[in-house]
Amino acid sequence: MIVLPRKKLKKRSIVIKPVGSFCNLRCDYCFYLEKHTLYEGEPATHRMSDETMEKIIAGMFACSDAPTFVWHGGEPTLMGLDFFVKVVAVQRYYANGRDYSNAIQTNGTLLDEEWARFLKYENFLVGVSLDGPEHVHNAHRKDLRGSGTFQRVFENAKMLSGKGTPVNVLATVNAYSVKYPREIYKFFRKNGFTFMQFAPVVESDPLNPEVAAPYSVNPKDYGIFLNRLFDLWVKDFDFGRLRQKTSVRFFDALIQKYVGMIPDHCIFQKFCGNALVVEHNGDMFSCDYMVSEDTSVGNIHKISIEEAFQGPKHMAFGKRKSEFGIQCQECRWLHLCYGGCIKDRIRDPRDKGRNHFCESYKIFFQQADKRLRKFAKLYRRHYQS
Repeated sequence: MIVLPRKKLKKRSIVIKPVGSFCNLRCDYCFYLEKHTLYEGEPATHRMSDETMEKIIAGMFACSDAPTFVWHGGEPTLMGLDFFVKVVAVQRYYANGRDYSNAIQTNGTLLDEEWARFLKYENFLVGVSLDGPEHVHNAHRKDLRGSGTFQRVFENAKMLSGKGTPVNVLATVNAYSVKYPREIYKFFRKNGFTFMQFAPVVESDPLNPEVAAPYSVNPKDYGIFLNRLFDLWVKDFDFGRLRQKTSVRFFDALIQKYVGMIPDHCIFQKFCGNALVVEHNGDMFSCDYMVSEDTSVGNIHKISIEEAFQGPKHMAFGKRKSEFGIQCQECRWLHLCYGGCIKDRIRDPRDKGRNHFCESYKIFFQQADKRLRKFAKLYRRHYQS
């Protein structure tokens, strides 16, 4: 939902990979499984120590007024509930009364009622990877045996919601799911998943590095998907009370942009760099989507998180977003996307350095601009009155 801040705080986020890339699923489009090759040993042995965990927490409270901890993977619940019980105890110690927040992104397969009680009590925002109804989800989200995972994920997500745990569904938009914007949105809405994120997929084809993988979404199709999704979202908007019945992060962040705020979605920011990623052994990187040896900014056992945020490598990475070509410079929508996410410029060689979703954004902005301006005007009037 759109929230205008009352007080400007120094906020920073960190994405933590307590089990590295280790996961109990084998989703076709996963970009992180291969990251285990950066480290020696089997993926199952890549587990964060209590010492590393405490260093991360202490470092975030040292450099942020209100830190956000995002627990990610691989599959972070493979670390076990006891680890997270220790996490929140350490956080309370270093917080010393200050605000902080936790989020966990999970495939949902290992959750149970004990997890649900803990996550609710500790006020975790839970992101569940759920692509949509069964035929959409099972198209690419498979277990180790190649079977679809919908039933387990859906039942556990409903169980969390039923116990009052805030659930945010994260759905990929791939070559199959892009055909079903209405069905996916209605499915989430019907089942009470009113906080939604949609992530378009474009990955290199491992069998042919000259093209994108076949499950990658076509730019034109994704633009049409966004338009249809936006129409559904607008129909669900309560204009009388200026209240959203559903939250779609992409649209929420755009309204923030139109209002004049700094959007909480990096796609719409001029520079990257508001968050760091830390692997199981303390290695820190500039971006979750681009973990590699050349994006490493140091190890937490050798430099502080503050030094990593302020270091030349991370600062240089953040500026890469503004390194776009003449076509972007002449585009009327440049002030909105600033060339889009860096990783979307490099996954398909046929894009030749341009954002894979450039056409998508143009299709969407052209249709949505007037209504986004209207939303911004309504929000400004509401909060300034």
